[in-house]
Amino acid sequence: FPRKARLKVKYLVMDMNASYCQLLKTVFPNAEIVTDRFHIVQHINRSFNQLRVQIMNRFRTSHSENQKKYRRLKRYWKLLLKDSTTLEPLKRHYHRLFKRPISQTEIVDELLSYNEELRTAYHFCQLLRYYFVKRDTEGFQETLKTISSTLPQSFKKKFTIFHRYQSGISNAFKVSHSNGVTEGLNNKIKLIKRIAFGYRNFYNFRARIYLQQGLIFEN
Repeated sequence: FPRKARLKVKYLVMDMNASYCQLLKTVFPNAEIVTDRFHIVQHINRSFNQLRVQIMNRFRTSHSENQKKYRRLKRYWKLLLKDSTTLEPLKRHYHRLFKRPISQTEIVDELLSYNEELRTAYHFCQLLRYYFVKRDTEGFQETLKTISSTLPQSFKKKFTIFHRYQSGISNAFKVSHSNGVTEGLNNKIKLIKRIAFGYRNFYNFRARIYLQQGLIFEN
């Protein structure tokens, strides 16, 4: 793009990758960096899930009670990543690993009772996500400052990146720009490639993408 066009760009939506952040500011000098909202939530979830796996593996012993905890933490990990306000508190279903009818909220409470670090990290991440949904920049940043000293250093270190990208995250709370459409299209393209086990040439690959998207493909 010519410089005149690049000077008109107001926002650049990107992930938390410092390697090309400065380059983009040079190419688009008037643009404000917006950290992509998807990557903010993804980073929170991945950080918590990695801690869950570490704690889960501590219960991988020959002790029968530890084995129960290990299997439950492994089986119900998706509930720990859900927004706590969307968990079903009353409707109970029979779950084999608990050997009784139990609700989603009760499952999460049970899992969190196994380890204090897990419980603390869970409430910390849930609070971050709450302020994220509310677009409350101040609440989000204040929560980051109050991360518990009892949590593992490896877990706390993962959230220092939010301090480095504070400006971009604040902008993400203010504007609705997102790379969601692009990310979705990229995932579709990866799926097309995987289903076909590759393509003989790029022409066929491109034709399939156009066909899948309902676009006109010209030779």
